[in-house]
Amino acid sequence: MPRWLGEGLAEFFASTKLLGDGSLQIGRAANHRAVELSSAIQVPIRELLDPELYEQNRGRGCDSFYGRSWTLVHYLWFTDERRGQLNAYWQAVAEGTPSLQAAEKVFGDLDALDNDIDAYIRQRKILAYKLSPELLPIGPVRVFGVSDGLDAMLPVIAHSQSGVTREEALDLLPDARKIAARYPDDARVLGGLAEAEVDAGHYDEAVAVADRAIALDGTVANAHLQKGLALFRKAGDATDQDAAYRDAILAFAGLNKLENDNPLPLIYLYRSYVDRGLAPSEHAQHALIRATELAPFDQDLSMELAIMFAQTGAIANARATFAPVAANPHGGPRAEIARRSLGELIAAEEGKPFRLSFLDQQPADAGDAIEEPQAGTE
Repeated sequence: MPRWLGEGLAEFFASTKLLGDGSLQIGRAANHRAVELSSAIQVPIRELLDPELYEQNRGRGCDSFYGRSWTLVHYLWFTDERRGQLNAYWQAVAEGTPSLQAAEKVFGDLDALDNDIDAYIRQRKILAYKLSPELLPIGPVRVFGVSDGLDAMLPVIAHSQSGVTREEALDLLPDARKIAARYPDDARVLGGLAEAEVDAGHYDEAVAVADRAIALDGTVANAHLQKGLALFRKAGDATDQDAAYRDAILAFAGLNKLENDNPLPLIYLYRSYVDRGLAPSEHAQHALIRATELAPFDQDLSMELAIMFAQTGAIANARATFAPVAANPHGGPRAEIARRSLGELIAAEEGKPFRLSFLDQQPADAGDAIEEPQAGTE
């Protein structure tokens, strides 16, 4: 999605307000951008629509990019004479048309559009949606307390799940062990300790603690997850890798039974083949596809799926999966690799396996194209 549209939609929904009668207002004026719109450097319409052109002229101080993006989204959404144009523009971009070219095709005279949104923002009133309470059913809300042990361990779990280096994990581990020693019969506390042990690289200890937690309460998802992670990381150095990876997948299966919409067991099922240098089974391929459906926000996972499609000859699917990553408005190494890969796939033939060049380059060149999944569970 072009940056202006992604940010404009974010601003559009940011002003949503819950009213006292239970109704919801969406598309209200973005008053939090009022100063920006009145005082900041104005972004010309072509720079707003063309991310490369905008980047060339950045560094001029505070500009009206976010406010202007909101204005254009709001104008296209609510103005009768422009009805349908926002969807038509987005459809054109989704089909591969560059943003500025799609805008000229759908919106017409861009200078006229620039003048139109200037006039639009000067209006004294603008439209918004109001959804009545009966359109917003809220199911029962379940609130429950936590044990004293989990209350003590939660800061450790939160720290672990925010992402830690091994050194940070080693600093955190003594606290986790002290808390677990005070509450040895609390399965959720032990699940938190298992996570700290995994982060610190103590895989045997993590498996032992996770097994204790599962024996106490088999419904603690984090214990199954940490056992699976520990076994998976040990499997790469095992003498009998087939047996080691099988044990890891069985551990993840425990998590899958509790949370069949958790993508991690599906991801690691697929990786259990790749890490052994084996062609993933059809079942494993479907697992990766499903994992990406469950976690569409994870661009590393999308990269992995796009590679799988290319290597199995599903070239159209590979292109479609690379495209959103390549269009990431924030750029970065991952987006650059996706763009290069799309260029290579032009010459690929549907139905024939295709190997992307970056897979044969040094890891440093590949940047952050594929990383370990970071999702936690509790």
